[in-house]
Amino acid sequence: MLSQADYDLLRELQHNERYARAYKKITVLLMLHLGQSMEVISASLGISEGTVRNYRQRYEQVGLEAYLQDNYQGYTGKLSVAQQA
Repeated sequence: MLSQADYDLLRELQHNERYARAYKKITVLLMLHLGQSMEVISASLGISEGTVRNYRQRYEQVGLEAYLQDNYQGYTGKLSVAQQA
């Protein structure tokens, strides 16, 4: 599934604090590469099999660099005018 270069990079990033938010995404790819089932991966990481499947599909569609980009935007909520004041 992964090229040797991608595998080596993911192993390095897995222990890099800068990629702490992406730890599960990185680990999913590594576990898939090592032949683990979606069921085992989801149970080990506490995520759904659907999430594992989505991560794999995303990697296959966009490649490693785009897969690792952190586009997370937290929910800012909507405050009323009175609450904003």
